Amino acid sequence: MKLALFIASISVTLSCAADYSRIIADVSELPTERQFLREMLLSRAWARTPPSNAAQTLSVKFKIDDALSGDDAEVTVADGKATVRGGRFRALVFGAGTLLRAIRYGENTFSLPDGTYRFAPQKKIRIAYMARHFNNWYLKAGADELLRYVEDLALWGINGFQIHLDYPAVDMVWSTAGERAVFDAESIAFGELMKALDVDLLTFGGDNCAPENMPAEFHAVPDKKPRGATQYNVCPAKPGALDYLLDLRQKTLDRSRSIPVMGLLYWPFDEGGCACELCAPWGGNGYVRLIERMAKMNKAVYPDAKHLVSTWLFRKDDWPGFYRYLENQDWIDMILVDSPGEFPKYPLEHPVPKGIPIVTFPEISMWGRFPWGGTGANPLPARFERIFRVCENSVQGFMLYSEGIYEDLNKIIVNGLYIDPSRHGNDIVADYAKWEMPGCNPADFVRLCEMLEDIYETKHGKGNGRKSHRFATYVANGGGDSPEDQKEFSRRTAVAKDAAALADRIDAAILPRMRRAWRWRQIYLRAKIDASAYASRNELTPETLAAYAELTTLYHAEKQVERLYDGTWRGYTCPPFAFCDKMRSHPSATTIKKEYDR
Repeated sequence: MKLALFIASISVTLSCAADYSRIIADVSELPTERQFLREMLLSRAWARTPPSNAAQTLSVKFKIDDALSGDDAEVTVADGKATVRGGRFRALVFGAGTLLRAIRYGENTFSLPDGTYRFAPQKKIRIAYMARHFNNWYLKAGADELLRYVEDLALWGINGFQIHLDYPAVDMVWSTAGERAVFDAESIAFGELMKALDVDLLTFGGDNCAPENMPAEFHAVPDKKPRGATQYNVCPAKPGALDYLLDLRQKTLDRSRSIPVMGLLYWPFDEGGCACELCAPWGGNGYVRLIERMAKMNKAVYPDAKHLVSTWLFRKDDWPGFYRYLENQDWIDMILVDSPGEFPKYPLEHPVPKGIPIVTFPEISMWGRFPWGGTGANPLPARFERIFRVCENSVQGFMLYSEGIYEDLNKIIVNGLYIDPSRHGNDIVADYAKWEMPGCNPADFVRLCEMLEDIYETKHGKGNGRKSHRFATYVANGGGDSPEDQKEFSRRTAVAKDAAALADRIDAAILPRMRRAWRWRQIYLRAKIDASAYASRNELTPETLAAYAELTTLYHAEKQVERLYDGTWRGYTCPPFAFCDKMRSHPSATTIKKEYDR
């Protein structure tokens, strides 16, 4: 591995590292409203090595440099002084992150070699889609916590964020006026931070979803093989239904027109779709006719926004009509292509009409277990690198799909591969360890993630069907009945035990100030939960109960757990209490178990 691969897409000339114990930052050349970059830099560094007078001071200066273009940034370090340059403000943010991750943090001092560090991403579109629904972390975290997390991702090089600006239709009838007011206030704050960070804000441009209390006569005809729908979709071909959908769209635009939206995403399935004779096949027929109408409305409010059209869950009969539509339209800027399993073959085998750029949709959240994140972090470096290699030469970026913070490492893996495709997933995992778990041996952390990925999916997990979510059933049944099943279950039990022991060793090595940080805790707890689940065949143990309680707090999943117990369950990222002894006799346990197993 070449020198200094801990910085994405760089060329570096390094000398011996100098020791420092303080950082001061000069942001005087930046506009007042963007001098918060100083706090971003110092707060992250000081969380690892608090400032003191034990060694010399590192002075950091930020400068806009017109000689650099796009998101490129350059950091030079010499004789106790660092200069971060970029052609625009967000490039300075990416440069700040590059500098922070080049530092090696210690108890009382930190070291940083003199040299030049360059951030030069090869894929220009790097978007995180934060799904704010179903009482998940994005919906329940407070504004301060949410916005700090956005800053953290921007420091890694994420340059766009897709969010719901309008309260999700699937949650509307379950929400209170107070919850909706908080949501709206956070949407405004989110938009303000996007503008301040100089990154792109994207939101939904349209679909055929509606609240659960929609008029019954407007209901869409569901597919015979459902594509994730909750059956609250509208058939735009029914009398009055199109006007109803367009009115919903206009109301959303009226509520959000003050928020600086730079991109609009249109969605076909999960949610969405209609299989009636007039709409089918939805992807190349009813869908494109509907979103064209909505795009015209969107342009009236956001004339400069880019339009990104998703093909999520398209089947063979959707593609030909969609391609014919692409040939004859003039408003689509990008198409989003991906699937829950492998990357779709059709766009790889058939060039996209008019050379419209492809953006992928890495599904980092829901693969392999249910509830998603309920047993802690889900690092899957091998999976996401394998899928990336299939399409890396055909795509110009990504919009990853996130249900919470439990897949934080997966975000960084995907982002790192698109920034520099010459790197390997495990190199990026090592970077993550150096930054988030300072003090530990990065090779140990890489090995831990490999072990956790090895035992994440069950024996059914070759596809992303519901069977791959049967972790609880799998471990409760001891892996199955055949000798091969029993041998595999024994192997996984041994791996889980070794992973828990390795997690303990890593935990002891991490700097004390970072040992309780949530990124490490959710990985540590995952190792402990797996070891307990395999060893006890998923019986509740005091250690597992304590881990579930800690995850509930980390993920702000209290409301999900409350509804799990009272039988009105509408959450997918809380710990799986339903399979604890305490839940087996609960009146809602049968219903919940069916949901886990379906």
